[in-house]
Amino acid sequence: MSENCYEQGVVLLKRKHLYEIDLMRAIIMFGVLSVHTMSIFDSQLKGWTMSSVTMSAIHSSMHVTRMAFMFITGFILFIVYANRDLRIADFWKKRFLLIGIPYLFWNIIYLLFQNDYLMHTREPLFQFLNDLWLAFIHGDQFYIYYVLVTFQFYLVFPFMLRGLQKFKKWHLHVFLWSVYVQLITTVFIKFVLPHLDTSSWPYLLSHYGVFVVTYQCYFVLGGLAACHYNEICTFIDRHIKLLIGILAVSWMGMCLHYYLNRVILHESDRAAQSVHQPVYLPYTILIIALLIFIGRYWAKRRETGSGPVFNRFVQTASMTSFGMYLAQPFPLYLVSTYFVPYLKVGSLAFYLSLPLAILFVYAASMLIAYAFYKTPILSYCIGRRSKWPSLKRSKPAALPEETK
Repeated sequence: MSENCYEQGVVLLKRKHLYEIDLMRAIIMFGVLSVHTMSIFDSQLKGWTMSSVTMSAIHSSMHVTRMAFMFITGFILFIVYANRDLRIADFWKKRFLLIGIPYLFWNIIYLLFQNDYLMHTREPLFQFLNDLWLAFIHGDQFYIYYVLVTFQFYLVFPFMLRGLQKFKKWHLHVFLWSVYVQLITTVFIKFVLPHLDTSSWPYLLSHYGVFVVTYQCYFVLGGLAACHYNEICTFIDRHIKLLIGILAVSWMGMCLHYYLNRVILHESDRAAQSVHQPVYLPYTILIIALLIFIGRYWAKRRETGSGPVFNRFVQTASMTSFGMYLAQPFPLYLVSTYFVPYLKVGSLAFYLSLPLAILFVYAASMLIAYAFYKTPILSYCIGRRSKWPSLKRSKPAALPEETK
């Protein structure tokens, strides 16, 4: 990873919009919503039946979408600011505002929806404000923890950026040390932490799932990929068949890993499916490599006349991906309350309904997010800027204007 390649790679990336990122976002968000929808179906099955173990094993292999989403977040942010003279105060003001508005807005919506405050008008206002404050500092409402992790990432990003810029010749060492730390962290979480009393620990240490250090390697990988993107793409193109073969074997290994966790380590289903395990790191890297290959393949076909309808769909899915993530609890609620309970658990209809439920959650979340995106002011609630309608036809936003 030479300094010259670093500088050439960054310059090339700054010149064009990376359309492959649009498809990667769309696929990753589809994976995220698939995991959360599948959790509803998985919870209906009786433990230790063949169908339950099989679905849980497949389910556990899909949890990499969380880390892939963090990789994309880091990747885009490092590209945007790679050659800029970043002013820390201005960066924090801009970024914290862009995600602070959605974080506050959706925490309020989640509380009103989950606790049914609107139906209890006698509930003291101070009680709601107290609940809102606790939700804000803990990030424990539905899946909004990711935004709390992003807050922390934005806090340390300027220093990570300067570190990668200063130590251009040492990026391989940075990668290796980041991997070592990630593996040690997950080994500690899996084998040591369950036997410790963490009741008196600081919140972020005892609730490591919302702590940015727990995921540091994936943000670092995003930064390094931005610095050496062309080299990485060349490597992936050259070894794609081998990578696919390794990934196929790894997927089977991940399913077996879940079973061994249950049988040998006697872990609960929740612990066996946890993403905070060492095995997820190499598996996630393989998934990210495949996503880059698929994204670049589509980006090339897009330029030669790929289907315009699908192209527009990918662009819309990419623009609204963060909003889809925030809006997903409501379609998921409809599926869990008004759909799954009416299915006969374990029947053919039960399993065939899973992909339909996933498509519904994905489409409904996108529609909600798109409505916010197209509505001035409300677009800020999904981390997007929007302008009042104009007669002029707007152009696709360039990558430096991306907010996620």
